[in-house]
Amino acid sequence: MATTTIQPGAIITDPETGATYFGIPVVYFGEDGDMLALGHHTPRRALAAFNRHARSIGLRNVADDPQAEAEDWLDAISQTWLVFTRPNPAEGDDPDYVWYAVPATAETPNAMPVTLLTAA
Repeated sequence: MATTTIQPGAIITDPETGATYFGIPVVYFGEDGDMLALGHHTPRRALAAFNRHARSIGLRNVADDPQAEAEDWLDAISQTWLVFTRPNPAEGDDPDYVWYAVPATAETPNAMPVTLLTAA
């Protein structure tokens, strides 16, 4: 049986996410409560998936506030492009991370569309 070695810094075309809600793969992104959804989605659809993900870890919603309204969060949602790579410890990446994301454009090779929620 052959083993596959994953090269540090290698491009990832199917990044691991925390869960999928309403057909949208989502994950917490960074250390400030930001979230990432694979693909470009409307703000309301992305917010529904983000809220569901927040509830899965015991929060009331993305704000953990029962008084929060969807309209308060729609402007915090944006679409962009990222290239996902394996951690490269030789470049200072934490080897315990599953992947790293590098900002990109639609024209960047291997770039993937993502929808972000900026919590701060």
